[in-house]
Amino acid sequence: MRNFWFILLILIAGLLAACADDPAEQTSLTELPVPTSPVIPATFTPAPRSSRIDNVPVVTVTQAPLPATSTPIPFGANVVEVRLTTPSLGYDRRLQGGVSSRIILVDESNGFSLQRDNQASVLLDLQQALPELVLEPVPEGCDTCVQIAYNLPFSGVEGEGWLRDPVLLASLENYFTTTLGPHFPTGSLIGLRRSASPYAPAHSLAVMPDGRLFRWLANEGEVAPVSTAAPALLAAYEQLDPQALAQQYTAPCPGLPLESLLLAGRDDERLISLFCPEFAVSVELQPLYVALDAALNELLAGSESVLPRPPVAFPLDAVLDYQRIDGAQITIFMDDTAVATNGSTEPITTTLSSSQVVSLTTNLLASGSLRTGLNTFLTAEDDTSATSTPNAPRSVVLVRGPAGVYDAQWFNTANVEVLAELNALLNQMLSLDTAVPEITPDPSAEATVTATVEASSSPAPTDE
Repeated sequence: MRNFWFILLILIAGLLAACADDPAEQTSLTELPVPTSPVIPATFTPAPRSSRIDNVPVVTVTQAPLPATSTPIPFGANVVEVRLTTPSLGYDRRLQGGVSSRIILVDESNGFSLQRDNQASVLLDLQQALPELVLEPVPEGCDTCVQIAYNLPFSGVEGEGWLRDPVLLASLENYFTTTLGPHFPTGSLIGLRRSASPYAPAHSLAVMPDGRLFRWLANEGEVAPVSTAAPALLAAYEQLDPQALAQQYTAPCPGLPLESLLLAGRDDERLISLFCPEFAVSVELQPLYVALDAALNELLAGSESVLPRPPVAFPLDAVLDYQRIDGAQITIFMDDTAVATNGSTEPITTTLSSSQVVSLTTNLLASGSLRTGLNTFLTAEDDTSATSTPNAPRSVVLVRGPAGVYDAQWFNTANVEVLAELNALLNQMLSLDTAVPEITPDPSAEATVTATVEASSSPAPTDE
């Protein structure tokens, strides 16, 4: 409204000025026309503001099309190819590793193959180790040499020659074996492979039907010369009853490697797993395994990478061991030799009759007092039933039987009937005229031995 009166005053002033120049008839204010609508709208809508900033160039981004010649990532392509051979053993195994971290392992000697996924770390190790290899040419005619051929297609690196690097040798042999199984020459009658231990690298042995003996270490670039002196092995093999053998013989010995025993040339050819053979091998398998162990010891004796093993509590060739509560001990071996000592004198050795040895072992096993499981070797931490007290004075018996080694312990042997025959033999060998020393029984110890015998894993066979 203010604007209206302002404009009206301007119009009046203009009229007055005109009248001053040329007087005209006076017109009253009431006769002036009154506007019916305002000159300026009552409301104001500002014009849209632009967000564009002047003087800034506008950039348009477009993606160029892929070249017509581009190819997808070759996930199926090989990044590592390795072939390991030893002609004298018929050993011929191959590894193919792809971009997708998949490895295919092939045994060319029998056509067997397996695939392993998620092997990126193995492939990376091989790609780093293989280019660093310094390979010698294979000596002419050396069929006992370990030979390698490898190719890294993506980097264009390849090589071939005599593999003598002990670390890579042992690593490749172990990787192939854990997937494809142990290798023995075609036609092997007997084979034994021992995995690596703190004392020796992995090593193997094979006996052919004609008596040839192959022995080799996994970390050495040449197989030992072939020997034909294996009559003891063949004789022990012929005495075996396959029906009396199990698929595996194991005992709870921590830290010892797994062994694989091949028995071929029979209707029921089998691969037997062994773990802790001193306490696991049965009396039926004992003669063959002892002969195999002796043949392998000859191989190990000539290697600088082998450390001496500590003596075992129960010798591999023993069939019975009795450690009495008074410190006296007798050990009987598979050749019927008996060695006795009272702990303070030189051991006394004698030869028993086979019938006497059979009587001793059979009666102990048939008594039901002994069990498998090596319960007498448990410590307080290992024995969850809290029945074993190995630090207390006790008598312990170990007997090799049809399922391995059976054992039992007593904390008072004064009236244990099952030990009477053993005590008489031990006293006789030590020339003791007195009876077995009696120890004042401890009621808690009596309860312990009773619980130990009852809690053992499996009973010895009886004659019933």
